Amino acid sequence: MSENLWRGLLSAALIVSQAFACTVSAQQTDENRPRQSTIDRGTGVDMTRKTNAMSKTVSPQYFASQAAVIGKAEIELGQLAVQKSQDDDVRKYAQRMVKDHEAAAAKLEKVAKQTNLMLPESLDAEHEALKQKLSGLQGAAFDREYSKAMAKGHDKAVALFEAASQAPQMPAELKEFAASTLPTLKEHGELSRSLYADEKE
Repeated sequence: MSENLWRGLLSAALIVSQAFACTVSAQQTDENRPRQSTIDRGTGVDMTRKTNAMSKTVSPQYFASQAAVIGKAEIELGQLAVQKSQDDDVRKYAQRMVKDHEAAAAKLEKVAKQTNLMLPESLDAEHEALKQKLSGLQGAAFDREYSKAMAKGHDKAVALFEAASQAPQMPAELKEFAASTLPTLKEHGELSRSLYADEKE
């Protein structure tokens, strides 16, 4: 084999080897690259899409009915917590729920009359079952389940009120009610998660 041919083969082998090394390095870089930011962005996009989708489908009557039931549940469960809880923080939170949601309920009733919407006068099956469940608990068990229920319930409420505040088909009075109530609902949710965190420690 001539020296030139031998050198040519060596050069070709070296090129193939370098190309393979670059490919492996690129794959490892992709595998090792942090993906948290991508996941976070995806989650945020998904939540925005869900809110946008709900805002297009939620009707004025549905929102008013759900808002009334949620408010009534917060009031009745808060009153129950004031009676049953021995934890000062839980009792203060419950008293805040009663006060804030009674104020919101009065405002919603006024808006409902202006927009000719009917409001339910009792809890739905889901919230009635929750009330019965909590009624059977005592002490730390009650505080834990009440705090968990408040966190979960306010997450749902925030999603509903956000959708209503953006819904083009929502009357201006209802849209303003939803938007103005949102900050309070978000604060309630954060406070309930703090209570739940304290119970887990």
